[in-house]
Amino acid sequence: MKLHASLLAAVTAALPAVAACGGSSSSSPAVATTAVTAPGGQPGLPPGVADGALWTCQISDYDPQPCKFEREGDGWRLTKLLGSQRFTGDVQFTADGTIQFAGQFFCPWGDCDAAMEVTFERGPGAGYLTRFGDDDITLAWNPGNAEEYGGAGYGGLTGRETD
Repeated sequence: MKLHASLLAAVTAALPAVAACGGSSSSSPAVATTAVTAPGGQPGLPPGVADGALWTCQISDYDPQPCKFEREGDGWRLTKLLGSQRFTGDVQFTADGTIQFAGQFFCPWGDCDAAMEVTFERGPGAGYLTRFGDDDITLAWNPGNAEEYGGAGYGGLTGRETD
């Protein structure tokens, strides 16, 4: 019984350290909304944006799908990798905390191609929000997604796959 009590005490003492290291949780962490300056001096780069960083994109009430930020030269691209409706394009992070997106909206299995220019505004606890046509689009970062969907490489998907 004494061994059981000391083991229980040791496990209980270790729990705060395990929780601080990012243990699994059933609730999503709040999205940070503080703009920071990127290593290259780019103002407005949100926390969680890195080359290959996986975020979550959700169009209206469809299931959330993985999106990926990628460095391209001196700029950034955002691509929604999966789903029946996708988008890809260039992004700029502004000093006021918005994300400017200019690209293409498309359906890999159908005909819904359209130019897409939107501004993602910060949303309370939801990351970033915009509207395209009749659809609300949410862009959110959750640090727990870093290893989801196979990690930042995600099998080399480009978002243009149809199979």
